[in-house]
Amino acid sequence: MPDPGAARSFWIEEALRHDPGEPCPPLDANVVADVCIVGGGFAGLWTAVRLNERDPSLRIVLLEQDIVGGGASGRNGGFFSSSWWDLDALIGLFGQEEGLRYALALADSVAEAEQFCATNGIDCWFHRDGTLGVRAGGWQDGIGRSEAVELCARLGLADRMVPLTAAEARAYADSPLFLGGAFIPDAAVVQPARLARGLRRLLLDRGVRIYERSRVVDVERSIPAIVRTEHGAMRADRVVLTHGSWAAGWREFHRSFAVVVDYVAVTEPIPELLKEIGWTSHVGIGDGREWLYYLRPTEDGRIAIGGGAGAVAYGGHANGRTVTHDRRVAEVAARGLLTMFPQLQGTRFTHAWGGPIDMTATFVPFYRTLRPGTIHAGLGYSGHGLSQTFIGGKILASIVLGIEDEWTSLGVNRPEAMKVPPEPIRWVGVNAIARSLERGDAREEAGKSRGRLNQLVGSIPNVVRDRLVARG
Repeated sequence: MPDPGAARSFWIEEALRHDPGEPCPPLDANVVADVCIVGGGFAGLWTAVRLNERDPSLRIVLLEQDIVGGGASGRNGGFFSSSWWDLDALIGLFGQEEGLRYALALADSVAEAEQFCATNGIDCWFHRDGTLGVRAGGWQDGIGRSEAVELCARLGLADRMVPLTAAEARAYADSPLFLGGAFIPDAAVVQPARLARGLRRLLLDRGVRIYERSRVVDVERSIPAIVRTEHGAMRADRVVLTHGSWAAGWREFHRSFAVVVDYVAVTEPIPELLKEIGWTSHVGIGDGREWLYYLRPTEDGRIAIGGGAGAVAYGGHANGRTVTHDRRVAEVAARGLLTMFPQLQGTRFTHAWGGPIDMTATFVPFYRTLRPGTIHAGLGYSGHGLSQTFIGGKILASIVLGIEDEWTSLGVNRPEAMKVPPEPIRWVGVNAIARSLERGDAREEAGKSRGRLNQLVGSIPNVVRDRLVARG
């Protein structure tokens, strides 16, 4: 496997070869807009799409410090998923009616996004084949856990999580470790960078101005607001902050979430081996480890796998070496594939990269308006950004337009439930949790007990979240 380094992800490399798009030079002048969006990932792109759809006359400008899709939106696993596995927590946070409404909105977003891409000619390898939550060991639970299946059944949603026996799970992909799990139809896999670059092209065609390599250095809280980059400035009536993990470096959000780093590794093309293990669909797979593995095939017969371990960015520095250069964590992901499918031993990995996750205490995003009421933020998508930003774009568009509707009334449209500890306590604590989860999974996999200390420290995020859920 190559060193992760600071190279582009496989997704971005492939997307740029497919369609580099027209140039979007940096902002090097003083310009005026009705709405300025900071961040060229999915949250910013979908917000721009929804604003343009509702009011095509709006002058919308999007500022991106790198290239559109160069951040987390082009570095994730490409899972467009619902949250039925987490329904009990959503109900605890928002109440049964609102928790269900948000879960249904996320589930509906998968088919809606597929139709949007087809209508607008965005070829992003969109395959709505569902997701398989598997137990790859007797000690595992995870996204296919029986409690979630039973809750869906009690609420009349049995078709949203379908329990599987070991044989039924192995019919999707023949791993000798699969002991059962659940199938979630409301899910898809996509080529995320193709989706981001496709939205970029669509917005440019619709007259939205995009400035790449334009890092925002200051936002003046005036009316109108002034957004300053390194070489230019933007005066805008409304500002939308959708810059994900990079927001942790801003004073207003430095304790809003922790920046956790995930790594993905991609194999060489192995179409014949995929047939050999029976993985002939584009169903995505997530196992039941505490730090789960997630894996999916690509259009050209590769397998992409991430998870199994992670790193923590000190002080929320999403541009630091932790995010891009941690070979050890990338190797954990690669080895996970060969453990799950020993038939693939000898397979070569051609790409590996890291990406930051803005992880909140509740594992759901938050929305906040800053003084003087013209600056709006949607952040903390917590590793489920494809579907959650699709909804987040609708929420933020309604907020900007001052409309009270089905999107602004969603329970998720509220500030952070709690602040994370300051540094260095945050890095020490989150890093200890990450290592405890990884060590505990490794011990269980080796047939040993998880270890009392690993169990205690690794359970802290769920304990904190459970208390927040209990509080509503």
